[in-house]
Amino acid sequence: MNYSKFGNRFSAESGIVELMADLGDALNVNPDIIFMGGGNPAPIPAMQKVFTDQLQALANDPQSQHKMLGVYQSPQGDEEFLDALAELLHSQFGWPVTRANIALSNGSQSAFFLLFNMLAGESDNNAHKYIQLPLAPEYLGYGDVGLSDNLFRSAKPTIEYLDNNQFKYHVDFKNLNIDQDCAALCVSRPTNPTGNVLTDDEITQLDRLAREHGIPLIIDGAYGAPFPNILFAEARPHWNENTIVVLSLSKLGLPGARTGIVVGTEQLIKDFANANTLSCLACGNLGPAIATPLLRSGEILRLSNEVVKPFY
Repeated sequence: MNYSKFGNRFSAESGIVELMADLGDALNVNPDIIFMGGGNPAPIPAMQKVFTDQLQALANDPQSQHKMLGVYQSPQGDEEFLDALAELLHSQFGWPVTRANIALSNGSQSAFFLLFNMLAGESDNNAHKYIQLPLAPEYLGYGDVGLSDNLFRSAKPTIEYLDNNQFKYHVDFKNLNIDQDCAALCVSRPTNPTGNVLTDDEITQLDRLAREHGIPLIIDGAYGAPFPNILFAEARPHWNENTIVVLSLSKLGLPGARTGIVVGTEQLIKDFANANTLSCLACGNLGPAIATPLLRSGEILRLSNEVVKPFY
């Protein structure tokens, strides 16, 4: 079979493909294994009961069942979910967001595929734009999503040595070089796989750098606030109109629902929704159907803080 450049690039082996193959084999071939890695969330009985109760309620309501299984979402995603999430982000963090600032994707991995390639790569003036990772190590899944080569640059961290043989990574701002070809800064908070949590001061400095260079700051909050809130350090959630925050329902306990969340400006969200519709037509309904009542009631915050976080 003769593939295009795209076909050769995306059919090749990559780190994230190997990771997910190992994860799938381990949990599907031997479901009783004590699995200590890979990012699959733990099966927490209290959370499983919540999801089971929600699914049972959906199954018992013909209208809700039809909405979950029998209709497409709109390009941005389920409107009730978007409204409930916008209200939660506004009430909890003071973020000035509405439904127009949020879009859904089929998992945050596909959201990053679109965002990175929308912002970086070959541009109309033949410049090659790149995504700057302010410190490494970073999430393995970013590395091979580019439609062109050299989509990323990363910077070495400084290392703070702590007591009890521990240490912490920090952004080395003195050696963080950003030029005219940089399309965006991107960090995960907390970071997979190290668990490093960028401090509030580091986020403030990165936000200032991004603004000075006229580029967005992307924050991957798949493990962070407001859910599942697997944070064990003081960390104030950050968003403004120069920031793109990406969230997920996966680490809350719903990786199979494939629900990613993008929070950005109204124009970015409109453009992202268009691109997402071209790539996958529509997002799945299962995640929003389960999570919307939890968002409306605020129960999702209690569960994150009192059930999920303490489990880890």
